Amino acid sequence: MKTTFSIFSVAVFTVLLGSCNNNKENNASTAAVGSNRTQPSHVLTDSLALTVFALLDASAKDFHAHQPPIPVRFRNVQFKYFRANNYLICGEFLAQAKQDKQEWTPFATIKTSGYEQWIGSNALPYCKDSKVIPYKATDLSSTLKSRFDSLQNSPK
Repeated sequence: MKTTFSIFSVAVFTVLLGSCNNNKENNASTAAVGSNRTQPSHVLTDSLALTVFALLDASAKDFHAHQPPIPVRFRNVQFKYFRANNYLICGEFLAQAKQDKQEWTPFATIKTSGYEQWIGSNALPYCKDSKVIPYKATDLSSTLKSRFDSLQNSPK
């Protein structure tokens, strides 16, 4: 009888302890999202990583296909979320023709059924009204630059 009671006590204790740990994890993930109810909770999963890489590839291909302008540098490239469940990357590029003046041009590459790329003042509303999604690398500029360079250096 004593052994049954001990096993039962240990089982109840284990269940209670497990439920406390689950509540801590849930509270931590809720706190990470913040109190902004309009922003969805983004779980940084492999599927989001695929979205980031698809947007970087689309952006590099679009810059490659529609020259001029020819980008020589990128900066402040970030993965973001725009209302209506659209993901995008926003940043700025320095065009070869404007590098003497250090004149940076904003751009946005938006995931749609494929993608859309906006350059210049047309990109500003998308980037201004979107929320940054923390990603492994906050600034994706060097990744975009290397993808663009690999297209520039590939045989046509």
